Amino acid sequence: MAKIQILGSAAAEAIPAIFCNCRVCREAWKNGGKDMRLRAAYKINDHVRIDFGPDSIAQEYRYQLHSENLKHLFITHNHEDHWVTDLLHYRMPGFSVVDETNILNIYGNQGVIRELFKFFWNKRTFNGDWKKFRLNPVVLESFKPVVLEEEDMEFYPLNADHMIGIPGEFPQFFVFRTGSSWAMVANDTGYFREETWQFLEGKKFKFDLVITDCTGGLLDNERGHMSGKYVLMTKERLEKIGSVTSSTQYYINHFSHNGKATHAELEANYNPHGIQVCYDGLTIEY
Repeated sequence: MAKIQILGSAAAEAIPAIFCNCRVCREAWKNGGKDMRLRAAYKINDHVRIDFGPDSIAQEYRYQLHSENLKHLFITHNHEDHWVTDLLHYRMPGFSVVDETNILNIYGNQGVIRELFKFFWNKRTFNGDWKKFRLNPVVLESFKPVVLEEEDMEFYPLNADHMIGIPGEFPQFFVFRTGSSWAMVANDTGYFREETWQFLEGKKFKFDLVITDCTGGLLDNERGHMSGKYVLMTKERLEKIGSVTSSTQYYINHFSHNGKATHAELEANYNPHGIQVCYDGLTIEY
């Protein structure tokens, strides 16, 4: 049995969004609980996470994450709500006590790793020495697996429909195995790119858990992010190729206040289709 914890369930602005007085944000302030959302990120186990955004310290304290144990950090793409490099500077001696053998592997596409290099080259303390910070950057190649033998895990980065047309940016999402369990976490993607569908059809994964993007809430968004009928179309196509069955736990995540829905309204819209709604702190066993 594998598990994943939802460290955040919001899009870039969070909910309630800063400076905002829309209905969804007012309801979040009033309701609290599941309507209060930090930026999306995931803990798979004590050693492995997906994304590292601006709420990382708040999530560290709220969920007692103990990031000193983190060994593998997978980043989906180079947007500030998913990838904040500043905190990694504090892995150097003098800021924190990190054993020389405690290496944090950072996996991401070219844009993600470029942003990491850019940040550290602006620091006079760097000089190209990743060992000083106990970091190991790894560029991911789409559809090529990364095996974490000590974790009994395997990650496949897949192409997302996001940031299309921006030079040097290749957003990805992840299919991964933990033991004998398979999961997909697909945030910040529209309806999947055709090469991704072809890969999924060829691999014939049998998912125990799927978490897909629903940034637009009740709206019908297809490109960049997805929501509405495109969430349903994605589930239907995954069912058609046999990757989603009646035993698959199916969730949506990464919500914007611009999607015009509270948590209860999202549940009312998607639960009848066999789709559950993520919230901050939710732990899913699969």
